[in-house]
Amino acid sequence: MARTPRPSSCPARSSRTRRPRSRRCARCAPGSDPNLAPGPAGRSPAGPSLRRRSPERPTMTTHHSRARIGRRGLPLLTGTGAMTALSACADPAGPNAEPTSLPADVAAHGVDAEQLTMTVYKDASCGCCGGWVTHAEEHGFTITTEHPESLATVWQDHDVALDLQSCHLARNPDGHLFVGHVPARHVVEYLADPPQGGRGLSVPASPVGTPGMEQGDRFDPYSVMLITHGEPSVFAKVAKASDQKI
Repeated sequence: MARTPRPSSCPARSSRTRRPRSRRCARCAPGSDPNLAPGPAGRSPAGPSLRRRSPERPTMTTHHSRARIGRRGLPLLTGTGAMTALSACADPAGPNAEPTSLPADVAAHGVDAEQLTMTVYKDASCGCCGGWVTHAEEHGFTITTEHPESLATVWQDHDVALDLQSCHLARNPDGHLFVGHVPARHVVEYLADPPQGGRGLSVPASPVGTPGMEQGDRFDPYSVMLITHGEPSVFAKVAKASDQKI
């Protein structure tokens, strides 16, 4: 005998309809706290298992390709930056830097490199003057060259008598004058122990064989004159070319 289906007391169950579940998470559900995160699976999101979500950290707005530095490149950049900072703060020449390093034979005379820093007044077209400048620089002098419109003004300004004049004049920071083709040897000897009342040295005219006036084996003996506030005197006699060497 077939059984007659028993009517259900619950219309909802008899219709076999189910309420669709919401796909919203606990944070997105209406009325929920966006700082709350759901607990472990199987527990109600409103239960005591909810934990406070830490505030989100601000993200960089710079593009990743620019903001990201490779691990291998970081030590290199750090080292380069450190070296740049050190080189910017360091004084490469030191607080007591000299204008130039003196050759041993020049330094042996006890002169200061600052004394060999000179300004040379000469005509722009004078080749023998350039030869003397080269000679001086080879012996550790630091030379600055000027080309005045008139050498006559230079002689007048420095009170150099006509019989002591030559093709150029060199002056150091202490005001000592070296006129003409004075060998570096005699310049150094003078500056190491300046004679009383001395203002400098001069080789009048341009003797052949002096530094900058070389002409093969030719050599004309000459005297190096001491410039004073009065009458000049002989500082040294140069009889042969070897007498000019330090």
